[in-house]
Amino acid sequence: MKECNIPLVSVPVVTYNSSKTIIETLDSIYNQTYPTIELIVSDDCSTDNTVEICRQWIEQHKERFVRVELLTVKKNTGVAGNGNRAEAACRGEWRKGIAGDDILLPNCIQDCIEYVTEHPETIWLFGKMEGFGRSQEEVDEYMNRCYNYDFFSLSPENQLRYLIFKGNCIPAPTAFVHIQRNRAIGVKNDERIPMLEDHPKWINLIRAGVKVHFVDKIIVKYRLSDNSLSTTYNPSLTSRKSHALFMVYYSCPLMWQFGKKILAVHKYINAAPDAFGGLFWKSVYAIDRLITELLIKICILKRGSASKQI
Repeated sequence: MKECNIPLVSVPVVTYNSSKTIIETLDSIYNQTYPTIELIVSDDCSTDNTVEICRQWIEQHKERFVRVELLTVKKNTGVAGNGNRAEAACRGEWRKGIAGDDILLPNCIQDCIEYVTEHPETIWLFGKMEGFGRSQEEVDEYMNRCYNYDFFSLSPENQLRYLIFKGNCIPAPTAFVHIQRNRAIGVKNDERIPMLEDHPKWINLIRAGVKVHFVDKIIVKYRLSDNSLSTTYNPSLTSRKSHALFMVYYSCPLMWQFGKKILAVHKYINAAPDAFGGLFWKSVYAIDRLITELLIKICILKRGSASKQI
C-alpha cells in the first residue's frame, strides 16, 4: 500500500494536571508502528506545568507527526468539554483518543486500522485494555468488576438495558472512531455533565442505532490512580455512577431539570464516599438504583402502551 493511501489517524490527548504521566503517554504515541498520525493535545487549564512539558516534548518530537496542535483554555471546563475541543480539532479520517495518564500499546493504531479495513462499515471500534498503577490484585479486581467484553456480542436492545441497569462496562480508552461518520450522527460528550463523558455518550450511541465493533486484542494500558476520574470512588459501592442520571437519558429531555438536581448531589457523593461510612453510601446507592429501575420500568411500560396505540 502506498503511503498516500494510508488514512490519517488523529490522536487527541486530553490533559489536566498530568505532569507526572504525560511524557509516558506522548512517548507511547510517538512509538506507534503506524506511520501517519496527527497529534492534538488539549489541556483543561492545568494548575501544574503540564502545558510547558507538552510544549517542550512537541518541539523535540514534532517531525514524527503529520500535524501537531496544542490547545489551552483560560477556564477549566471538565473532561466532557475538553474532550469535545480535542475532537473538534482533529482533521484525520479516524480518531484514537487517549487521556494524559494512559498508554497506547505500540501496535494499537495498526491493529485498529487492520480491523476497520476488513470491516469498512465500522464507525466505533473498541478493544481490550490492561490495567496498571496499583497492585496486581487491585488491578484484576477493578478490571473484572468494571469491564465486560461479552457486552459487544449482545443485541442493541440488551446493550442499552445493560448500560442503564448494570452500569458502564465499555472500555472508553480503547475507542477508535471514524470522525466524519460520527459527526454525521452527532454523538459527542454532553457538556452539561462536566466530569462524566463516557457513559451518557454510550447510551446515546446505542440509541442512535450505531453498532459498536470489538477487536479482540489488548491495545491500551489503563492507569489506575487516585487522580483518575473513574477510579476515585470507593470500590465497595454498589454502583459506579448515579443510575438515576441514566434514567434521564433513557426517558426524555423533560427529565433533565430533575437530572441536574441529582448531579448536584452526586458530585458530593463521589467526592467523599467515606465521609459518613461505607454503609451509609451503600444505602444511598441502593435506594438510588431501586428508584431508578422502577422509573425505567414505568417508562418502558408507557412506551409500550404508546406503541400499541399508534
